[in-house]
Amino acid sequence: MTNMLTNSKTFRLGLATLTAATAILAAMPGAMAASARAEEGKMILVARQDPGTLDYTKSNLTALRLWIPANVVEPLVYFNKDGSVSPVVAESWTISDDKLSYTFVIREALFSTGAPVTVDDVIYSLNAMKESPVSQNSSAYQAVSAIEKVDDRTIRVTLSQPSQNFWKGMGSTAGLIQPEAAAGGIATNPIGTGPYKLVSYTSNSSFEFTTNEHYWGEAPAIKDVTVRIITDGTAGLNALEAGEVDSLPVITIDLWEQLMARGLDKAYSMVTYPQIGEPTYAVINQKLDPELRQALAMTIDRQAYNDAFGASWGAENTCTFALPNQPWYEAASTESCPHPYDIEKTMALVAEKGYASTPLEYASLSDVPDLSLPADIMVPTMQAAGFNMTRNAVDLARYSQLIFQGRPPQFDITVMSGDADPTQWACTDESQAGWSTYCSADYTKALADADAALTDEDYLALMREAADILRKDAVIVPIIAKKGVGLFEPDLKGFVEPRVAVAIEFAPLHW
Repeated sequence: MTNMLTNSKTFRLGLATLTAATAILAAMPGAMAASARAEEGKMILVARQDPGTLDYTKSNLTALRLWIPANVVEPLVYFNKDGSVSPVVAESWTISDDKLSYTFVIREALFSTGAPVTVDDVIYSLNAMKESPVSQNSSAYQAVSAIEKVDDRTIRVTLSQPSQNFWKGMGSTAGLIQPEAAAGGIATNPIGTGPYKLVSYTSNSSFEFTTNEHYWGEAPAIKDVTVRIITDGTAGLNALEAGEVDSLPVITIDLWEQLMARGLDKAYSMVTYPQIGEPTYAVINQKLDPELRQALAMTIDRQAYNDAFGASWGAENTCTFALPNQPWYEAASTESCPHPYDIEKTMALVAEKGYASTPLEYASLSDVPDLSLPADIMVPTMQAAGFNMTRNAVDLARYSQLIFQGRPPQFDITVMSGDADPTQWACTDESQAGWSTYCSADYTKALADADAALTDEDYLALMREAADILRKDAVIVPIIAKKGVGLFEPDLKGFVEPRVAVAIEFAPLHW
Protein backbone atom coordinates (compact mmCIF):
# COMPACT_ATOMS: atom_id res chain seq x y z
CA MET A 1 0.00 0.00 0.00
CA THR A 2 2.84 2.40 0.91
CA ASN A 3 4.59 1.68 -2.40
CA MET A 4 1.36 2.39 -4.32
CA LEU A 5 0.90 5.74 -2.52
CA THR A 6 4.52 6.67 -3.10
CA ASN A 7 4.28 5.75 -6.76
CA SER A 8 1.03 7.75 -7.07
CA LYS A 9 2.61 10.81 -5.48
CA THR A 10 5.67 10.41 -7.67
CA PHE A 11 3.47 10.21 -10.75
CA ARG A 12 1.54 13.35 -9.79
CA LEU A 13 4.76 15.26 -9.05
CA GLY A 14 6.22 14.08 -12.34
CA LEU A 15 3.09 15.14 -14.20
CA ALA A 16 3.16 18.58 -12.57
CA THR A 17 6.83 18.98 -13.42
CA LEU A 18 6.18 17.93 -17.01
CA THR A 19 3.29 20.39 -17.30
CA ALA A 20 5.43 23.23 -15.95
CA ALA A 21 8.29 22.29 -18.23
CA THR A 22 5.93 22.21 -21.21
CA ALA A 23 4.71 25.72 -20.34
CA ILE A 24 8.29 26.95 -20.02
CA LEU A 25 9.27 25.38 -23.33
CA ALA A 26 6.22 26.91 -24.98
CA ALA A 27 7.28 30.35 -23.76
CA MET A 28 10.97 29.83 -24.54
CA PRO A 29 10.95 30.65 -28.28
CA GLY A 30 9.62 34.15 -27.55
CA ALA A 31 11.92 34.72 -24.60
CA MET A 32 14.91 33.32 -26.49
CA ALA A 33 14.19 35.56 -29.49
CA ALA A 34 13.99 38.65 -27.31
CA SER A 35 17.14 37.62 -25.48
CA ALA A 36 18.99 37.13 -28.77
CA ARG A 37 17.95 40.59 -29.94
CA ALA A 38 19.07 42.05 -26.62
CA GLU A 39 22.52 40.50 -27.04
CA GLU A 40 22.74 41.87 -30.58
CA GLY A 41 21.66 45.36 -29.55
CA LYS A 42 18.41 45.23 -31.51
CA MET A 43 14.70 45.69 -30.92
CA ILE A 44 11.53 45.37 -32.98
CA LEU A 45 8.48 47.58 -32.44
CA VAL A 46 5.06 47.50 -34.07
CA ALA A 47 3.34 50.27 -36.02
CA ARG A 48 -0.37 49.93 -36.75
CA GLN A 49 -0.42 52.21 -39.80
CA ASP A 50 1.71 53.07 -42.81
CA PRO A 51 2.19 56.85 -43.16
CA GLY A 52 2.62 56.82 -46.93
CA THR A 53 5.02 59.76 -46.70
CA LEU A 54 7.71 60.79 -44.22
CA ASP A 55 7.41 64.48 -45.05
CA TYR A 56 6.47 65.85 -41.64
CA THR A 57 6.27 69.37 -43.09
CA LYS A 58 3.22 68.34 -45.13
CA SER A 59 1.71 65.42 -43.21
CA ASN A 60 0.25 65.32 -39.74
CA LEU A 61 -0.41 61.57 -39.63
CA THR A 62 0.30 59.96 -36.27
CA ALA A 63 1.80 57.03 -38.21
CA LEU A 64 4.61 59.40 -39.25
CA ARG A 65 4.97 61.50 -36.09
CA LEU A 66 5.45 58.41 -33.90
CA TRP A 67 8.83 57.47 -35.39
CA ILE A 68 10.64 60.32 -37.20
CA PRO A 69 10.62 63.29 -34.77
CA ALA A 70 13.04 63.01 -31.81
CA ASN A 71 14.64 59.86 -33.24
CA VAL A 72 15.79 61.13 -36.65
CA VAL A 73 14.96 64.84 -36.66
CA GLU A 74 15.25 67.01 -33.56
CA PRO A 75 13.68 70.35 -32.59
CA LEU A 76 15.48 73.41 -31.27
CA VAL A 77 14.63 72.56 -27.64
CA TYR A 78 12.86 69.94 -25.52
CA PHE A 79 10.11 70.77 -23.05
CA ASN A 80 10.41 68.21 -20.27
CA LYS A 81 7.72 66.70 -18.07
CA ASP A 82 9.03 68.56 -15.01
CA GLY A 83 8.59 71.91 -16.75
CA SER A 84 12.26 72.44 -17.57
CA VAL A 85 13.57 73.21 -21.07
CA SER A 86 16.59 71.31 -22.47
CA PRO A 87 18.91 72.43 -25.28
CA VAL A 88 18.83 70.32 -28.43
CA VAL A 89 19.75 71.84 -31.80
CA ALA A 90 19.85 75.19 -30.01
CA GLU A 91 22.52 75.02 -27.29
CA SER A 92 21.26 78.22 -25.64
CA TRP A 93 18.68 80.98 -26.12
CA THR A 94 17.69 84.41 -24.88
CA ILE A 95 14.12 85.74 -24.67
CA SER A 96 13.54 89.47 -24.45
CA ASP A 97 11.54 90.86 -21.53
CA ASP A 98 8.69 91.87 -23.83
CA LYS A 99 8.64 88.34 -25.35
CA LEU A 100 9.00 89.77 -28.85
CA SER A 101 12.53 88.57 -29.60
CA TYR A 102 14.03 85.05 -29.33
CA THR A 103 17.75 84.61 -29.99
CA PHE A 104 19.02 81.04 -30.48
CA VAL A 105 22.67 79.97 -30.47
CA ILE A 106 22.91 76.90 -32.72
CA ARG A 107 24.88 73.88 -31.55
CA GLU A 108 28.01 72.91 -33.47
CA ALA A 109 26.65 69.55 -34.58
CA LEU A 110 26.45 67.34 -37.66
CA PHE A 111 23.48 65.93 -39.53
CA SER A 112 23.49 62.14 -39.98
CA THR A 113 24.99 62.68 -43.45
CA GLY A 114 28.07 64.22 -41.80
CA ALA A 115 27.23 67.72 -43.06
CA PRO A 116 27.47 70.48 -40.44
CA VAL A 117 24.33 72.12 -39.10
CA THR A 118 24.34 75.75 -40.27
CA VAL A 119 22.29 78.78 -39.35
CA ASP A 120 20.98 78.74 -42.92
CA ASP A 121 19.66 75.20 -42.37
CA VAL A 122 17.83 76.34 -39.24
CA ILE A 123 16.32 79.37 -40.97
CA TYR A 124 15.24 77.17 -43.90
CA SER A 125 13.63 74.64 -41.53
CA LEU A 126 11.67 77.24 -39.58
CA ASN A 127 10.45 78.91 -42.75
CA ALA A 128 9.37 75.51 -44.14
CA MET A 129 7.26 74.97 -41.03
CA LYS A 130 5.92 78.51 -41.20
CA GLU A 131 4.57 77.71 -44.70
CA SER A 132 3.43 74.19 -43.75
CA PRO A 133 -0.13 73.17 -44.70
CA VAL A 134 -0.27 71.37 -41.33
CA SER A 135 -1.93 73.78 -38.91
CA GLN A 136 -0.08 72.39 -35.87
CA ASN A 137 3.16 73.45 -37.58
CA SER A 138 2.21 76.79 -39.13
CA SER A 139 0.14 78.03 -36.17
CA ALA A 140 3.34 78.39 -34.15
CA TYR A 141 4.47 81.12 -36.58
CA GLN A 142 1.38 83.29 -36.81
CA ALA A 143 3.03 86.07 -34.77
CA VAL A 144 6.47 85.69 -36.42
CA SER A 145 7.49 88.77 -38.42
CA ALA A 146 11.14 87.91 -39.11
CA ILE A 147 13.62 85.01 -38.92
CA GLU A 148 17.12 86.41 -39.35
CA LYS A 149 20.78 85.38 -39.26
CA VAL A 150 22.77 87.23 -36.60
CA ASP A 151 26.09 85.46 -37.20
CA ASP A 152 27.36 82.02 -38.21
CA ARG A 153 25.98 80.40 -35.05
CA THR A 154 23.06 82.62 -34.09
CA ILE A 155 19.55 83.38 -35.36
CA ARG A 156 16.94 85.83 -34.12
CA VAL A 157 13.18 85.37 -34.42
CA THR A 158 11.11 88.53 -34.07
CA LEU A 159 7.41 88.47 -33.20
CA SER A 160 4.73 91.07 -33.85
CA GLN A 161 3.18 90.18 -30.49
CA PRO A 162 4.01 87.74 -27.69
CA SER A 163 3.19 84.15 -28.64
CA GLN A 164 3.02 81.16 -26.32
CA ASN A 165 2.38 79.01 -29.40
CA PHE A 166 5.71 80.02 -30.95
CA TRP A 167 7.83 79.14 -27.92
CA LYS A 168 6.06 75.83 -27.30
CA GLY A 169 6.28 75.04 -31.02
CA MET A 170 10.08 75.21 -30.90
CA GLY A 171 9.98 72.04 -28.80
CA SER A 172 7.47 70.26 -31.00
CA THR A 173 7.17 69.37 -34.68
CA ALA A 174 7.11 73.07 -35.65
CA GLY A 175 10.70 73.36 -34.43
CA LEU A 176 12.19 70.35 -36.26
CA ILE A 177 15.50 71.08 -38.03
CA GLN A 178 16.54 69.52 -41.35
CA PRO A 179 19.36 70.23 -43.84
CA GLU A 180 18.24 72.38 -46.75
CA ALA A 181 20.41 70.36 -49.14
CA ALA A 182 18.50 67.16 -48.41
CA ALA A 183 14.98 68.64 -48.25
CA GLY A 184 14.07 67.23 -51.67
CA GLY A 185 14.21 63.67 -50.33
CA ILE A 186 12.27 64.23 -47.12
CA ALA A 187 9.25 62.14 -48.23
CA THR A 188 11.28 58.91 -48.19
CA ASN A 189 14.50 59.80 -46.37
CA PRO A 190 14.26 62.58 -43.78
CA ILE A 191 17.63 63.73 -42.42
CA GLY A 192 18.31 65.23 -39.02
CA THR A 193 20.61 65.46 -36.02
CA GLY A 194 18.86 62.80 -33.93
CA PRO A 195 20.36 59.74 -32.22
CA TYR A 196 19.17 57.51 -35.09
CA LYS A 197 19.11 57.66 -38.85
CA LEU A 198 16.66 55.99 -41.18
CA VAL A 199 18.21 53.11 -43.12
CA SER A 200 15.11 52.22 -45.13
CA TYR A 201 11.36 52.66 -45.31
CA THR A 202 9.33 50.04 -47.14
CA SER A 203 5.71 51.06 -47.56
CA ASN A 204 3.26 48.76 -45.74
CA SER A 205 6.17 46.71 -44.41
CA SER A 206 8.74 48.34 -42.13
CA PHE A 207 11.08 51.11 -41.06
CA GLU A 208 14.72 50.27 -40.37
CA PHE A 209 16.80 52.57 -38.14
CA THR A 210 20.37 52.45 -36.90
CA THR A 211 22.34 54.72 -34.61
CA ASN A 212 23.65 57.98 -36.04
CA GLU A 213 27.46 57.88 -35.79
CA HIS A 214 27.51 61.69 -35.98
CA TYR A 215 25.10 62.22 -33.09
CA TRP A 216 26.15 65.09 -30.83
CA GLY A 217 24.85 63.42 -27.64
CA GLU A 218 25.34 60.12 -25.83
CA ALA A 219 25.06 57.07 -28.08
CA PRO A 220 21.88 55.02 -27.54
CA ALA A 221 22.11 51.60 -25.89
CA ILE A 222 20.23 49.83 -28.71
CA LYS A 223 21.95 50.09 -32.10
CA ASP A 224 19.36 48.80 -34.56
CA VAL A 225 15.60 49.35 -34.44
CA THR A 226 12.99 47.82 -36.72
CA VAL A 227 9.42 49.11 -36.76
CA ARG A 228 7.19 46.51 -38.40
CA ILE A 229 3.92 47.74 -39.88
CA ILE A 230 1.20 45.33 -38.72
CA THR A 231 -2.19 46.89 -39.37
CA ASP A 232 -4.20 44.11 -37.72
CA GLY A 233 -4.14 44.75 -33.97
CA THR A 234 -4.74 41.15 -32.95
CA ALA A 235 -1.89 40.04 -35.24
CA GLY A 236 0.35 42.56 -33.48
CA LEU A 237 -0.54 41.17 -30.06
CA ASN A 238 0.06 37.65 -31.37
CA ALA A 239 3.49 38.69 -32.65
CA LEU A 240 4.36 40.05 -29.21
CA GLU A 241 3.31 36.82 -27.49
CA ALA A 242 5.28 34.78 -30.03
CA GLY A 243 8.42 36.81 -29.36
CA GLU A 244 8.54 38.13 -32.91
CA VAL A 245 8.43 41.74 -31.67
CA ASP A 246 9.41 43.48 -28.44
CA SER A 247 6.77 46.15 -28.09
CA LEU A 248 3.47 47.56 -29.24
CA PRO A 249 4.03 51.08 -27.91
CA VAL A 250 0.64 52.26 -29.17
CA ILE A 251 -2.36 50.01 -28.58
CA THR A 252 -5.64 51.44 -29.80
CA ILE A 253 -8.74 51.44 -27.64
CA ASP A 254 -10.48 48.71 -29.66
CA LEU A 255 -7.83 46.24 -28.36
CA TRP A 256 -7.94 47.15 -24.68
CA GLU A 257 -10.56 44.58 -23.69
CA GLN A 258 -8.69 41.86 -25.59
CA LEU A 259 -5.43 42.92 -23.95
CA MET A 260 -6.97 42.41 -20.50
CA ALA A 261 -8.74 39.15 -21.40
CA ARG A 262 -5.48 37.62 -22.63
CA GLY A 263 -3.61 38.71 -19.50
CA LEU A 264 -1.09 40.68 -21.51
CA ASP A 265 -1.13 43.49 -18.96
CA LYS A 266 0.39 41.00 -16.49
CA ALA A 267 2.77 39.18 -18.84
CA TYR A 268 4.32 42.38 -20.22
CA SER A 269 5.19 45.83 -18.95
CA MET A 270 2.19 48.04 -19.63
CA VAL A 271 2.54 51.82 -19.76
CA THR A 272 -0.12 54.49 -19.99
CA TYR A 273 0.73 58.04 -20.99
CA PRO A 274 -1.31 61.05 -22.12
CA GLN A 275 0.61 62.29 -25.18
CA ILE A 276 -0.53 59.63 -27.64
CA GLY A 277 -4.01 59.68 -26.16
CA GLU A 278 -6.90 61.24 -28.01
CA PRO A 279 -10.19 62.83 -27.09
CA THR A 280 -13.22 61.11 -28.58
CA TYR A 281 -15.87 63.71 -29.31
CA ALA A 282 -19.10 64.34 -31.18
CA VAL A 283 -19.13 67.08 -33.82
CA ILE A 284 -22.49 68.80 -34.30
CA ASN A 285 -22.88 71.08 -37.29
CA GLN A 286 -22.79 74.67 -36.04
CA LYS A 287 -25.52 75.64 -38.53
CA LEU A 288 -28.01 73.81 -36.27
CA ASP A 289 -29.89 75.86 -33.71
CA PRO A 290 -27.86 76.15 -30.45
CA GLU A 291 -30.72 74.74 -28.35
CA LEU A 292 -30.98 71.76 -30.71
CA ARG A 293 -27.22 71.16 -30.38
CA GLN A 294 -27.46 71.31 -26.61
CA ALA A 295 -30.38 68.86 -26.58
CA LEU A 296 -28.38 66.43 -28.73
CA ALA A 297 -25.43 66.79 -26.34
CA MET A 298 -27.66 65.72 -23.43
CA THR A 299 -28.15 62.27 -25.01
CA ILE A 300 -24.45 61.46 -24.51
CA ASP A 301 -23.93 59.12 -21.56
CA ARG A 302 -20.15 59.31 -21.22
CA GLN A 303 -19.86 56.34 -18.90
CA ALA A 304 -21.67 54.14 -21.41
CA TYR A 305 -18.96 54.88 -23.98
CA ASN A 306 -16.22 54.24 -21.47
CA ASP A 307 -17.81 50.93 -20.43
CA ALA A 308 -18.19 49.86 -24.05
CA PHE A 309 -14.43 49.77 -24.54
CA GLY A 310 -14.02 47.53 -21.47
CA ALA A 311 -10.99 49.23 -19.89
CA SER A 312 -11.84 52.32 -17.87
CA TRP A 313 -8.21 52.54 -16.68
CA GLY A 314 -7.32 53.75 -20.15
CA ALA A 315 -9.91 56.50 -20.58
CA GLU A 316 -11.56 59.21 -18.54
CA ASN A 317 -14.96 60.83 -18.95
CA THR A 318 -14.60 64.50 -19.85
CA CYS A 319 -16.47 67.50 -21.19
CA THR A 320 -13.22 69.38 -21.94
CA PHE A 321 -11.54 69.17 -25.33
CA ALA A 322 -8.08 68.35 -23.97
CA LEU A 323 -5.94 65.57 -22.51
CA PRO A 324 -4.94 65.15 -18.85
CA ASN A 325 -1.43 66.54 -19.45
CA GLN A 326 -2.86 69.84 -20.69
CA PRO A 327 -3.30 72.15 -17.68
CA TRP A 328 -6.78 73.39 -18.64
CA TYR A 329 -8.14 69.82 -18.75
CA GLU A 330 -10.98 68.81 -16.40
CA ALA A 331 -12.57 65.42 -15.88
CA ALA A 332 -16.34 65.24 -16.26
CA SER A 333 -18.21 66.75 -13.34
CA THR A 334 -21.34 68.77 -12.62
CA GLU A 335 -19.18 71.91 -12.82
CA SER A 336 -17.38 71.07 -16.08
CA CYS A 337 -20.32 69.61 -18.06
CA PRO A 338 -22.88 72.28 -19.01
CA HIS A 339 -25.09 69.77 -20.88
CA PRO A 340 -24.91 66.55 -18.83
CA TYR A 341 -26.62 63.32 -19.84
CA ASP A 342 -30.37 63.57 -19.15
CA ILE A 343 -32.49 61.47 -21.50
CA GLU A 344 -35.83 62.40 -19.88
CA LYS A 345 -35.14 66.13 -20.12
CA THR A 346 -34.07 65.63 -23.73
CA MET A 347 -37.29 63.81 -24.60
CA ALA A 348 -39.29 66.66 -23.09
CA LEU A 349 -37.31 69.21 -25.12
CA VAL A 350 -37.83 67.22 -28.33
CA ALA A 351 -41.58 67.26 -27.73
CA GLU A 352 -41.67 70.91 -26.67
CA LYS A 353 -39.51 72.25 -29.51
CA GLY A 354 -40.79 69.91 -32.22
CA TYR A 355 -37.30 68.61 -32.99
CA ALA A 356 -38.74 65.31 -34.26
CA SER A 357 -39.71 67.13 -37.45
CA THR A 358 -36.09 68.11 -38.16
CA PRO A 359 -34.35 65.41 -40.26
CA LEU A 360 -30.78 64.83 -39.08
CA GLU A 361 -27.98 62.83 -40.73
CA TYR A 362 -25.38 61.05 -38.64
CA ALA A 363 -22.21 60.33 -40.66
CA SER A 364 -20.15 57.47 -39.23
CA LEU A 365 -17.09 55.47 -40.18
CA SER A 366 -17.81 51.85 -41.00
CA ASP A 367 -14.22 50.56 -40.97
CA VAL A 368 -12.63 52.22 -37.91
CA PRO A 369 -13.66 50.16 -34.83
CA ASP A 370 -12.93 52.75 -32.15
CA LEU A 371 -15.24 55.19 -33.97
CA SER A 372 -17.95 52.85 -35.22
CA LEU A 373 -18.52 51.61 -31.65
CA PRO A 374 -19.43 55.09 -30.28
CA ALA A 375 -21.75 55.57 -33.27
CA ASP A 376 -23.43 52.26 -32.40
CA ILE A 377 -24.30 53.75 -29.01
CA MET A 378 -24.99 57.33 -30.02
CA VAL A 379 -27.41 56.88 -32.91
CA PRO A 380 -29.95 54.58 -31.17
CA THR A 381 -29.86 56.77 -28.06
CA MET A 382 -30.62 59.91 -30.07
CA GLN A 383 -33.39 58.08 -31.92
CA ALA A 384 -34.84 56.85 -28.63
CA ALA A 385 -34.93 60.44 -27.38
CA GLY A 386 -37.17 61.28 -30.33
CA PHE A 387 -34.75 62.82 -32.81
CA ASN A 388 -35.37 62.09 -36.50
CA MET A 389 -31.92 60.60 -37.02
CA THR A 390 -30.64 58.68 -40.07
CA ARG A 391 -27.23 57.00 -39.98
CA ASN A 392 -24.97 57.19 -43.01
CA ALA A 393 -22.13 54.70 -42.46
CA VAL A 394 -19.28 55.02 -44.97
CA ASP A 395 -15.72 53.75 -45.28
CA LEU A 396 -12.67 55.88 -44.52
CA ALA A 397 -12.02 56.84 -48.14
CA ARG A 398 -15.56 58.15 -48.63
CA TYR A 399 -15.62 59.70 -45.17
CA SER A 400 -12.44 61.65 -45.99
CA GLN A 401 -14.15 63.17 -49.03
CA LEU A 402 -17.52 63.76 -47.40
CA ILE A 403 -16.45 64.96 -43.97
CA PHE A 404 -12.81 66.04 -43.92
CA GLN A 405 -12.99 67.94 -47.20
CA GLY A 406 -16.61 69.11 -47.02
CA ARG A 407 -17.05 72.91 -47.10
CA PRO A 408 -19.49 73.70 -45.62
CA PRO A 409 -19.91 70.61 -43.39
CA GLN A 410 -21.77 67.82 -45.18
CA PHE A 411 -23.29 66.25 -42.05
CA ASP A 412 -25.38 67.10 -39.03
CA ILE A 413 -23.56 64.93 -36.51
CA THR A 414 -20.47 62.73 -36.54
CA VAL A 415 -18.00 61.26 -34.06
CA MET A 416 -14.22 61.61 -34.20
CA SER A 417 -10.97 61.04 -32.33
CA GLY A 418 -7.86 63.08 -32.96
CA ASP A 419 -5.25 65.49 -31.71
CA ALA A 420 -6.15 67.44 -28.59
CA ASP A 421 -5.10 70.69 -30.22
CA PRO A 422 -7.68 73.38 -29.39
CA THR A 423 -6.37 75.76 -32.06
CA GLN A 424 -7.63 73.49 -34.83
CA TRP A 425 -11.17 74.73 -34.19
CA ALA A 426 -10.29 78.43 -34.51
CA CYS A 427 -11.92 80.12 -37.51
CA THR A 428 -12.34 83.77 -38.42
CA ASP A 429 -14.09 83.23 -41.75
CA GLU A 430 -17.43 81.39 -41.56
CA SER A 431 -17.24 80.55 -45.26
CA GLN A 432 -14.30 78.28 -44.37
CA ALA A 433 -16.25 76.32 -41.77
CA GLY A 434 -15.72 72.57 -41.97
CA TRP A 435 -15.62 69.59 -39.67
CA SER A 436 -12.26 70.77 -38.25
CA THR A 437 -13.09 74.45 -37.82
CA TYR A 438 -15.43 76.12 -35.40
CA CYS A 439 -16.22 79.68 -36.43
CA SER A 440 -16.91 81.29 -33.09
CA ALA A 441 -15.57 84.82 -32.73
CA ASP A 442 -15.51 84.46 -28.94
CA TYR A 443 -13.61 81.17 -29.02
CA THR A 444 -11.12 82.37 -31.63
CA LYS A 445 -10.48 85.57 -29.64
CA ALA A 446 -9.95 83.65 -26.39
CA LEU A 447 -7.32 81.49 -28.10
CA ALA A 448 -5.62 84.55 -29.59
CA ASP A 449 -5.57 86.27 -26.21
CA ALA A 450 -4.12 83.13 -24.60
CA ASP A 451 -1.39 82.97 -27.22
CA ALA A 452 -0.41 86.59 -26.47
CA ALA A 453 -0.31 86.05 -22.69
CA LEU A 454 2.93 87.19 -21.05
CA THR A 455 2.73 84.78 -18.12
CA ASP A 456 1.89 81.11 -17.74
CA GLU A 457 -0.84 82.05 -15.25
CA ASP A 458 -2.59 84.34 -17.75
CA TYR A 459 -2.18 81.74 -20.49
CA LEU A 460 -3.85 79.06 -18.38
CA ALA A 461 -6.74 81.32 -17.37
CA LEU A 462 -7.46 82.23 -20.99
CA MET A 463 -7.20 78.63 -22.20
CA ARG A 464 -9.74 77.67 -19.54
CA GLU A 465 -11.99 80.44 -20.82
CA ALA A 466 -11.68 79.11 -24.38
CA ALA A 467 -12.43 75.55 -23.22
CA ASP A 468 -15.55 76.79 -21.44
CA ILE A 469 -16.83 78.53 -24.59
CA LEU A 470 -16.33 75.31 -26.55
CA ARG A 471 -18.17 73.25 -23.94
CA LYS A 472 -21.22 75.50 -23.74
CA ASP A 473 -21.76 75.94 -27.48
CA ALA A 474 -22.10 72.15 -28.06
CA VAL A 475 -20.47 72.07 -31.48
CA ILE A 476 -17.48 70.04 -30.31
CA VAL A 477 -18.82 67.75 -27.57
CA PRO A 478 -16.06 65.80 -25.78
CA ILE A 479 -16.97 62.32 -24.54
CA ILE A 480 -13.86 60.57 -23.22
CA ALA A 481 -10.14 61.32 -23.08
CA LYS A 482 -8.20 58.20 -24.10
CA LYS A 483 -4.70 57.64 -22.77
CA GLY A 484 -1.84 56.19 -24.72
CA VAL A 485 -1.31 52.53 -23.88
CA GLY A 486 1.73 50.42 -24.73
CA LEU A 487 3.12 46.94 -24.00
CA PHE A 488 6.84 46.18 -23.72
CA GLU A 489 8.89 43.03 -23.18
CA PRO A 490 9.59 42.98 -19.42
CA ASP A 491 13.36 43.22 -20.01
CA LEU A 492 13.03 46.26 -22.29
CA LYS A 493 13.38 49.23 -19.95
CA GLY A 494 13.61 53.00 -20.12
CA PHE A 495 10.37 54.16 -21.75
CA VAL A 496 9.87 57.91 -21.37
CA GLU A 497 6.75 59.89 -22.19
CA PRO A 498 6.94 61.62 -25.61
CA ARG A 499 8.44 65.10 -25.63
CA VAL A 500 7.94 65.97 -29.30
CA ALA A 501 4.19 65.63 -29.83
CA VAL A 502 3.57 61.84 -29.87
CA ALA A 503 7.05 60.60 -30.83
CA ILE A 504 8.17 57.29 -29.25
CA GLU A 505 11.80 57.90 -28.33
CA PHE A 506 14.13 54.95 -29.02
CA ALA A 507 17.27 56.31 -27.35
CA PRO A 508 16.22 55.91 -23.69
CA LEU A 509 15.18 52.27 -24.23
CA HIS A 510 17.64 49.58 -23.20
CA TRP A 511 17.79 45.87 -22.40
